[in-house]
Amino acid sequence: MNVRKEIARFLIAGVIVNTVDFSIYYILFHFLPFSISKGISFTSAGIVSYLLTKYWIFKRNQSSHAEIGWYVLINFLALGINVLTNQSMLNVWPKNILLALIFATALTGAFTFSCFKWWVFRAK
Repeated sequence: MNVRKEIARFLIAGVIVNTVDFSIYYILFHFLPFSISKGISFTSAGIVSYLLTKYWIFKRNQSSHAEIGWYVLINFLALGINVLTNQSMLNVWPKNILLALIFATALTGAFTFSCFKWWVFRAK
């Protein structure tokens, strides 16, 4: 599959994953504490993200336990990149919250896509 199609699917998957996260959180916080609701919604979204990334975006059907570990590691690194980029942008331009959010999200997306494509889910 060509990279453009994978990037398009990656962006669509991002919308789906965020919709799953928001929807589950919104339903659960009516019944559970906020932190528990968010933990469940975040974990659910992570599982959906893994499945979409592996089977739909990069079309990898072979089983691999190591792949799951690498996927989790990349997402933890991405979290750090996202938070540090956002904070760095806000240190330079404190009133540009939306710009910081967009830039941090774009950089994180480029990082995760690259790692997933050329490392975690690379064609063997």
